[in-house]
Formats: sequence, structure tokens, C-alpha cells
Amino acid sequence: FYVVILVTSMDIFAYLGGNLFGKIKIAPAISKGKTIEGTIFGLLLTVLISCIFKDILFFNYWHAGFFGFIIAVLAFFGDLIVSSFKRKIGIKDSGVLFPGHGGLLDRFDGYLLVLPFLMIYFNYIM
Repeated sequence: FYVVILVTSMDIFAYLGGNLFGKIKIAPAISKGKTIEGTIFGLLLTVLISCIFKDILFFNYWHAGFFGFIIAVLAFFGDLIVSSFKRKIGIKDSGVLFPGHGGLLDRFDGYLLVLPFLMIYFNYIM
């Protein structure tokens, strides 16, 4: 639940921040909509939301901030990787199940790097 909240927060708030403040494109050849301002906005709000929901995993504020930051960054790069794959094969959407949202794969691209990180962290590091 915690991970779903954070990955979804990054996705939503980066989109909103990009629409509100976005000017500088991060990777226009891969994804025309991603901006530095939107990514920073999403990152900051994801860290804040992580701190708000810290008690789900019994985190203190430091751990919540750390995991919020890491999950937001990894969700962003997962999104960028899937966008890159889509550009290479010449498609805009990965399906039609969610019209206007890039397809089903775009609902899960943020988890591409987040879930392996969490599995490694909680199984081998912690």
C-alpha cells in the first residue's frame, strides 16, 4: 500500500507540476512531456507524502524521507525507460485499456525499478 501511494504520487504530482510550472524538458527525444520542474515537484511531494504515511511501515521521518526520495527517483526512471522502449518501437500508448493514459504498461512503469530495489533492500540489506 505504501509503495502504491508513493509511485502513484510521483506520477500524479510530476504530471501536475509539469503542467503548472514545466518549462525545461528533461528528455524531449524520449518523452516530450517530462520537465525538470514537474519532476522536482513530484519528488518533493512524494517525499512529503512518504513522511505523512510513515507509520504504515513504522518508519521515522529520516527513513520515510529516504524511501520517499528513492522510490520517487526510481519511479521516474522506470517511467523514462518504458517511454524509451515505446519510442524505439514507434508507439505512443502501450495499450487501449486506459484511453488517454498511455495504456496498461504506463500504469505500472514506475514499479519497474522500485520493486526490485525494495526486494533487494528488505531481503539482503535490512
